[in-house]
Amino acid sequence: MSWLSRISTLCIALAVALAMNACTLRPLYSTGAGGIGPQADLPAIAVDPPETREEQVYRNALLFALRGGGEGDATRYGLIYRITIREQEIAVERGTGVPNAYQLTGGVSFLLKDSASGESLFGASATASDTYARSSQNFSNVRARRDAEDRLAKTLAELTLARLAAYFATN
Repeated sequence: MSWLSRISTLCIALAVALAMNACTLRPLYSTGAGGIGPQADLPAIAVDPPETREEQVYRNALLFALRGGGEGDATRYGLIYRITIREQEIAVERGTGVPNAYQLTGGVSFLLKDSASGESLFGASATASDTYARSSQNFSNVRARRDAEDRLAKTLAELTLARLAAYFATN
């Protein structure tokens, strides 16, 4: 390697180091300037009761993610949510034309409110999808759909958690 290529490599490395030093990104769950991060506010969120089985799976997954399986802090925030799930055929059997694969597309819309004042603080939505296959056995079809709904609800809970953590990290 010639001295010219070594110098150019050194200059590139120096430029990259300077660019990285100017970067203002930080990990989502790190502590901020005040020494507390979003994980201090997340356990203080009370999640509305569910109306459907899918909402129950979503709520359970979200509460576990917010509180880690423990009791929550004193409630300072309330979370209102609604989930919608739509089913679509994505494959059919050759010869019979009977659908044998389905895609579930789900969405959650949520609103975070201050418990004391009732003021709306943050609202967002998230979407996700999951698939399942059908067979000639009725029980396996019911179970496959339910498993896909559960996976979808848990994914929506993870997306909700990420958006709530990002909100608390920036506000």
